[in-house]
Amino acid sequence: MRIVYLTAGAGNMYCGACARDITLLRALTARGHAVTIYPLYTPIRFDGGTPLPLARIAFGGINVYLQQISNFFQRTPRFLDDLFDAPALLKWVANFAIRTKPADVGPMTVSMLAGTEGRQRKELDKLLDLLAAEPRPDVINITNTLLSGMAPALRARFGVPIVCNVQGEETFVGGLPEPFRTQAHALMRANAAALDLIIAPGETYAREMADYLAVPAARMCLARPGVEVDRYPTGPAPDGPFTVGYLSVITPGKGLDLLVDAVGRLRRAGRDVRLLIAGKPLDLPFWEGVRATLAQPPLQGYVDVLDEVDFAGKLALLRRCHVFTVPSRFPESRGMAMLEAMAAGVPVVIPDAGIYPEVAALTGAGVRFTPGDAESLAAALARVMDDPAAAHAAVGAAGIRTHFSADRIATDVLTAYEGLGVRG
Repeated sequence: MRIVYLTAGAGNMYCGACARDITLLRALTARGHAVTIYPLYTPIRFDGGTPLPLARIAFGGINVYLQQISNFFQRTPRFLDDLFDAPALLKWVANFAIRTKPADVGPMTVSMLAGTEGRQRKELDKLLDLLAAEPRPDVINITNTLLSGMAPALRARFGVPIVCNVQGEETFVGGLPEPFRTQAHALMRANAAALDLIIAPGETYAREMADYLAVPAARMCLARPGVEVDRYPTGPAPDGPFTVGYLSVITPGKGLDLLVDAVGRLRRAGRDVRLLIAGKPLDLPFWEGVRATLAQPPLQGYVDVLDEVDFAGKLALLRRCHVFTVPSRFPESRGMAMLEAMAAGVPVVIPDAGIYPEVAALTGAGVRFTPGDAESLAAALARVMDDPAAAHAAVGAAGIRTHFSADRIATDVLTAYEGLGVRG
């Protein structure tokens, strides 16, 4: 098949959506399919591994922003736009842009969803021209419905099936202030009419998003997240004090403060437990509050903060963990960091919400806790501390290979494409 894949970049930041997309695209390429990847906004992070051929960045983040705030930049010549689309510049700017909160980008979100009626119409025209200069694709896949504003124009220009993933964007939209929240939701529903198929990472989430987007269940399909399992070797439990690991962006929604509270409870109860944190702070006031807690007893001197890590650093972090968790307050749609930890044979403590009940049912692994409840989280961590076998880590690693491998997601996505009549 000739596949065009439009995926949003996140610069150097660890991003579950990027990890999911890159895993899929490597697997599709390994099967001999011609995949053309267009990063949107910023460069994408590969985490090493097999390199993938990339087209030029489309909807460059600087141009998108400038066209949002000024009519002048909606009329500038393309050679000037090209300067702003330089990958090195976009990579640098991404260090600042990723800290933007949903509440700050309501107008831009609505404009992007408005497609040809939005302020980034010039960027959409440039993307259409880029695609038209290449061999006609068999299918175009958009990474999430926040980008669905381009779907009607893609369908009109190329007349091929348009597929879109859902990956938690309704949580982002829910954080927008009014009237932008309602406007964005309405545009997402309108744009869904131009989508031939919507791919969800979980069964429960597929039903929820069918309602959210007001589409028939028949237009939803399932392709669970995939992990390149061979890149995550399992090993024995580490030596030393019991260490709890966390790797994700640092925002209130990801629940790092709950984890800090839970580990503090365990230390006050006399347990020798340490905390290992990695990830980029996206909410600086929140992070400063967490750091202030870490600098006080009972956690002072028992926490290691690594900031952002590359792939080798991620593996090193997992090898230091006796248990791993990302105690998200909201229902996770993918849970990539948790799946990667499971693939590496690390015991996990998982919120009993979102995709995680399905993960636990399929793999037979993980200790659950009540989302948003630090006391429940502390109890789950204590259970693993007292009985590491309770998390069934070895069973979980095998379950990831069976149900959440790169090969599995590639098979599921190709089956979905073929169901639309797409053939290589």
